[in-house]
Amino acid sequence: MNYNNDYQIVLGLVLALMIFGVALELRFIAFKAVLQRPIAALAGLIGQVVFLPWVTLLITLVLDLPAGIELGMLLVAASPGGNLSNIITHLGKGNTALSVSMTAISSLFAIITLPLNFTLTANLNPVTYAMISGSGDLRIDSLMIVKGLIVLLLIPLLLGMFLGNFVTGFAHKITPFFKRVSSFAFLIFLIVAVGGNWKIFLDNLGFVFVIVVFHNFIALVIGNLIARVFLQNEANKRAITIEVGMQNSGLALGLILTQFQAEPNMALVAAFWGIWHIISGLILVSYWKSRPPVEGN
Repeated sequence: MNYNNDYQIVLGLVLALMIFGVALELRFIAFKAVLQRPIAALAGLIGQVVFLPWVTLLITLVLDLPAGIELGMLLVAASPGGNLSNIITHLGKGNTALSVSMTAISSLFAIITLPLNFTLTANLNPVTYAMISGSGDLRIDSLMIVKGLIVLLLIPLLLGMFLGNFVTGFAHKITPFFKRVSSFAFLIFLIVAVGGNWKIFLDNLGFVFVIVVFHNFIALVIGNLIARVFLQNEANKRAITIEVGMQNSGLALGLILTQFQAEPNMALVAAFWGIWHIISGLILVSYWKSRPPVEGN
């Protein structure tokens, strides 16, 4: 893949800006609401942190795909919830407060859950293990992944939450700027990255895209089923479904480009996931809009 160290620095800064901008709007009151009614958030986190990574492992064992694609699937599945899930949940008339809480909690705990889930599942798959073992093309360094998460996720998240909760007036002023600039910068980065690797993306569009669509569908099903098992009302069910189905593929892509030598198939999975989960979320929104949740259901 056509990628260099300058890309790593730029992408790292852009991702940090995006997470910082989102964290500016995270309030401690959201965590208080979770503590008061923890079952809904617990259901979503179980679906996202436990079931999705390990069901993904089973899928990769059954399908026997190229090692890079399977590694990409495992890394995306181990990633925390994506920031866009809050917007999609709101548009779909789900419980937005619950969505924000789950995103914040899964992001905070990702420093532990992401390297743990990814390392375990990647080592239990013979194909991916061969790729990351001593004789393979890649090496998994859990400590380096944690360091990457600290820089890309934890520091901007904590800094944004600090300003948002303790310097609220200033945070209100700068939030629109950071969200617009970081989103625009990320879009430009993707355009440049895809443009520089257009032949690779074009050659793999059909196969990888089908895998990503299938994987995302499984994630949405897991979210919906876990919400039903925990007997959640319709608004909570929608929030949990979207939260489990919309992973932080931008973070996964950042880790791939900075920690995994920009492995082409891994990058393709993360990039296509980032596009498709928006489309699948909007499909659900269009379905749900004509079916507003009934109070108490």
